[in-house]
Amino acid sequence: MSNIFLNKNNWNLEVDLNGGRIVELSYKNQKILGTFQRSDGKLGNTHLCVPNFAGEGMESYGWPFHGPFRNNQWNLINETNDSLEIGCEIDFLNVTQKFIINDKFEQKVTIENKSRETKKVNLAIHNYWDCDFGWNGLKVNGKKLDKMVGISDYIELENINEVEIAGKKLIFWTTNGFKYAKLWTCSGDQKYVCIEPVKGKEGFVESKDSEIKTGEKMEFLQSWSWTGRS
Repeated sequence: MSNIFLNKNNWNLEVDLNGGRIVELSYKNQKILGTFQRSDGKLGNTHLCVPNFAGEGMESYGWPFHGPFRNNQWNLINETNDSLEIGCEIDFLNVTQKFIINDKFEQKVTIENKSRETKKVNLAIHNYWDCDFGWNGLKVNGKKLDKMVGISDYIELENINEVEIAGKKLIFWTTNGFKYAKLWTCSGDQKYVCIEPVKGKEGFVESKDSEIKTGEKMEFLQSWSWTGRS
């Protein structure tokens, strides 16, 4: 069995080591992230897109769409009563995810270049947010995003972002290391909406700004709470 669980302080997390994916995240029975049957027949749930986001780097470097880590086996590094840490290394790029529960839920991602050459890296977290009543009326930081979801547009992120989804309590979503979020859903699917924090828009990995030197690390964070502060 490749699924592992972390339950504390009314938070419930399920992680699949096959792909390092968040199967479900909920708080007091309010689902935040989930797994969904998409209209194209695929199952979608939250995963990392690294070292490339979407189609960038496919032609230049031969990388698969959204990178290889989402389809590889991850290893359990450490497990405590309030945290899980998993890792995966491909082509000397070592990626770890640490999930921590206290009064909030945190996901920390660390990317380390263990090779002897400079590498190009982008990162997105392909979040599948649960929408029991559809994503019409979706707001982030007070801005209504229906039309932007429909055209798969980007928004700029703040450090602390207020997310309003129909039928759910106001969620405070903190991000660090990400500049934008990509909005997406498959063919208008309404049971979920993807609000995906990304370091750089598609094409960023082709730029010099994406370079990470030998031995260097990049660190990223996203967290959820209901207090307005993380």
